[in-house]
Amino acid sequence: MIKESDLKDGISAIIPTYKGEKYINKLLDSLINQSIDFNLFEAIFIVNGEFDSTPDIIKKYQTANPEVNIILTESEKGVCNARNKGIELASMKYSIFIDDDDFISENYFEELYKFVKPNRIVLGTFYDIDEDTGKVMDSYMTPQLLKNSGIIENPYKTIKDAIVITTNKIIPTINVKNSNFNPELTNGVDIAYYANFYPDNDFEFYVVDKSIGANYYRLWREGSISRQDMSYEFNIDNRLKVIENINKGLKKAKNQEMRSFIESLTGGQVVKINEYLNKYPKEYNNVLKDILEYDYEFFPYKYLNEDLSKLNNDERKLIISYAFSPTNTTTSNVVAKKILSDKKNVDIICASLDDMPKDFTLEKIVLEYIVNKFKVTSNFSTEWDNILNFVNEGMKLIKDYGEIYSRANFVHSHFLALEYKIKNPKTYWKAEFSDPLIYTFGNRHLSGKLTDEEYISRINKILKEKNLEPISSENDINCVCEYLTFIFADEIIFTNESQKDVMIDSLPFKVDIDEKYIISPHPTLDEKYYHIKKSNYSLDKNYVNFAYFGVIFPNRSFEDFINAFENISEKFKDKIRLHLFTPNRTLFEQLLTKDLLEKTTFNQNIDYLEFLNLSKKFDVLIAEDSYTKGHFIKNPYLPSKISDYKGSDTTIWAICEKNSEMSKLDIKYKSYINDLCGNTDTLNSIMCEKTNEEIEPFTIDEKEYNKQRTVHLTQKIAELIDVCESEFKKDEMYLAKINELTTRIQNLEKENSEILNSNSWKVTKNFRKIGKKFK
Repeated sequence: MIKESDLKDGISAIIPTYKGEKYINKLLDSLINQSIDFNLFEAIFIVNGEFDSTPDIIKKYQTANPEVNIILTESEKGVCNARNKGIELASMKYSIFIDDDDFISENYFEELYKFVKPNRIVLGTFYDIDEDTGKVMDSYMTPQLLKNSGIIENPYKTIKDAIVITTNKIIPTINVKNSNFNPELTNGVDIAYYANFYPDNDFEFYVVDKSIGANYYRLWREGSISRQDMSYEFNIDNRLKVIENINKGLKKAKNQEMRSFIESLTGGQVVKINEYLNKYPKEYNNVLKDILEYDYEFFPYKYLNEDLSKLNNDERKLIISYAFSPTNTTTSNVVAKKILSDKKNVDIICASLDDMPKDFTLEKIVLEYIVNKFKVTSNFSTEWDNILNFVNEGMKLIKDYGEIYSRANFVHSHFLALEYKIKNPKTYWKAEFSDPLIYTFGNRHLSGKLTDEEYISRINKILKEKNLEPISSENDINCVCEYLTFIFADEIIFTNESQKDVMIDSLPFKVDIDEKYIISPHPTLDEKYYHIKKSNYSLDKNYVNFAYFGVIFPNRSFEDFINAFENISEKFKDKIRLHLFTPNRTLFEQLLTKDLLEKTTFNQNIDYLEFLNLSKKFDVLIAEDSYTKGHFIKNPYLPSKISDYKGSDTTIWAICEKNSEMSKLDIKYKSYINDLCGNTDTLNSIMCEKTNEEIEPFTIDEKEYNKQRTVHLTQKIAELIDVCESEFKKDEMYLAKINELTTRIQNLEKENSEILNSNSWKVTKNFRKIGKKFK
């Protein structure tokens, strides 16, 4: 391994050349006219690829200028091979890369060399030359170098563009020799090189003052590797390879500053991808599939296939969401989806909820839109103390916003938004409700009473000023949340009209929100988000694969699918496979018939982005309404999975309650709860489509089937009762054993106490002391 002491003082100029005969004289002239001592630099020309007269031109300069150390060699084809060859040959302590169609000012080496030192990179001023007119122009990176000089603070932001082009910088050779250019890349090589070079080193950056005139001149010409005609290979395949190399550098980043810098290097690659997609939009799915194959640690999905001019807004609203990524709840995911769909930078405040399940894959994507994330340290609880803590601690963290948005299932979000609105009445507050908050099935209250008299008194003073009904300790916490939000929010958002009607009907206060509510269903994400996390879940395509994601409970029992399966044409039964992603395995095992259970694969819940990808692989996705008849005036629930299913382009089977919001959606296969014949016909129709087979019409003896199903469920109930009785007997046995041991312990303690208090124990005390001394 080479040591710094093995290198000579001076600069090694590494110059790849390919068919440079038209331009090489300009560079050679600038080299032989350098003001620096000729012993302090060497010019290594590496010819790569097909020859023209360039080698002959270089040889002439060698002969005419023997005092200048001009080295001529060759390498395998490709600029990366050439630069690697130059790195290998470099013999001086500092190195610089120069392109064969560029040139430098006569004082360039001398002035930059004055400021070199180990672990420092020195840059000169950078200009472009118009090939046709010879006019000197500022390049896109020139302003960075003109505005800054000396040692640069925050170089990875301040002069980012200048430090990722290959040229115009003198670098310690010892560091360069520990690196190499990737020969598999045909373009984007500079970005890929520096994305891996900088994390391996800790450099200081120094820019020579523009007044000195140490200038690097770049000539743009047709055929440059930086500018090629649009093609799938150049704009897509090559860009994805560069991003792969950038990701390798990302793995080496030692701090957030370096991570952010390296992530930003993917931006230029995505611009080229977008240019291609703008011209060939039908290639979008192919591009997404190719991206997925790389399994990147980081990819800038925020910018993919987007109008970049509309992103990165300066004025941000505040999102208030008690649960947010990486906390894995439906609310967290919906808020993340809204941010991704709105495509606007935002600030967010949430609770840490360290005791809740996490999904870091979705967090990584949505964080691209999060500028500031404020976090209140808190475990999950729906108790008032926890809500009040989120409000009080949250108010300490957030400052001035023109607009805020809050969302509940968890009322903490609305209570904090309310507090902010009261103190900042000019702020525009959008408040969204996912479901009714006061009651659930069976008229069961979802929260306890609000007993905080201090809070009630403070709010009632405000309500009195507005001539509005007061709240009291007889009101539920969630009821107070709905009421106050309806009053103070500037805009109320519901996911569907029925939800709004049910919430207004169940509220024990009179409110009028007709002028400020809107209906906004859960968003469906762009196609790209279905291709971020590749699922390796195995499916046998010899069968028709149905999937159900979610839980079951008394009002959403999965019974209609079970009944339909049991009654479909016999020719289809063996062709069905059911895949369940649920925490309710035990419950499903009791409900499913023996035949269906044998055809079912159970899985735990999966991360959201994997779910999106996997949803595209199944033949049919099952969605089921909750059965609300007798509980609400109408069904207020719209399954949130529907919006995700619609984006998958997979066949959906919606099992609906009549007149529900899901029943009104444009879904090809719909049937209804408790409709045995209708559900069976729907399943038969699906199977006919998926297998390209037909069946003869047949009838179902509903009465006989219901009798058999009742017997089956009755047997299951009896089995469960037996299991419970067995467990109770075990509990009784364990309790008896515990009682027996407790009695024995008490007896031993009693005997021990009697011994300690006996005369014999007291009399023998001195003898025991003597015994200890002998020990």
